[in-house]
Amino acid sequence: MEQYWEKADYSWTDDSIRCFNTPSQRARQLFYYVQEIGHFKAMKPYFTERQHLKSYLLKYTFGGRGKLIYEGREYTLEKGDVFFIDCMNYQHYSTISDEPWEMDWIHFYGPNADAFYGEFMKNGSNVFHAKNGRISQIIDEIMALVETRNAKAEFRISLLIHEMLNEVLIQKYDLAFEEENIPGYIIEAKKFLEDHFKEKITLQDLERVCRLNKYQLSKEFTHYIGIPPIEYLIHFRINTAKRLLRYSNKSVKEIALDVGIEDPPYFNRLFKRKTEMTPLAYRRNG
Repeated sequence: MEQYWEKADYSWTDDSIRCFNTPSQRARQLFYYVQEIGHFKAMKPYFTERQHLKSYLLKYTFGGRGKLIYEGREYTLEKGDVFFIDCMNYQHYSTISDEPWEMDWIHFYGPNADAFYGEFMKNGSNVFHAKNGRISQIIDEIMALVETRNAKAEFRISLLIHEMLNEVLIQKYDLAFEEENIPGYIIEAKKFLEDHFKEKITLQDLERVCRLNKYQLSKEFTHYIGIPPIEYLIHFRINTAKRLLRYSNKSVKEIALDVGIEDPPYFNRLFKRKTEMTPLAYRRNG
């Protein structure tokens, strides 16, 4: 592993908070855990420049303005902006306003942090504007637990970091909608897939049913349902196949036909790809 290095200026106010945390071996193996956390009011010439730190960093801006240089891009950070970065990569962030750059921040790690970061980076940007203050509230709750450590703290901190990461994805990708806000044509498309899952269905079929361009339909279906329409159809078929494997005596070939897949070898490959076991292994393990 490349050697960690850092340069920094520590121009923050006396009422700024910085808490260090040393997680237990249990926490490092099982949980999300805090490495450092704090609330800064950082004045010029505050900056941090570093690389090769095994940590993820999330900052939420309350006021002032900051700048982030990361992965060849430069971002200006204003009130309500959040950045999330992998500190193994080169980073430089600094105060650029005359007033202090005020922010909550958390360095954390955990067994599944890499996967969350990968999901966060699907659109290629390390910065987004928060829709509300829940992310900052969670950081404050975590900081309170770090400052008043007890036997339950590591469990609760892990749960809160997980909630924070979910909230980050929900807000970045604008998923904070209620079920009643899902457009009718998306519900119609979903019901069509469920009612006709034994048939061969294409995006052109959905386009005709919903009277909406297939590309726009696919984009909005993915936004509201979480996966593209054809992927939803595949999942519905696999879930139906699971039920038949567990609660019927039908052969794998019969079940493949029952869920609209005429080629049993393909059904076997697809089932294994989605469940990490063959249909027969799934039946035996049930």
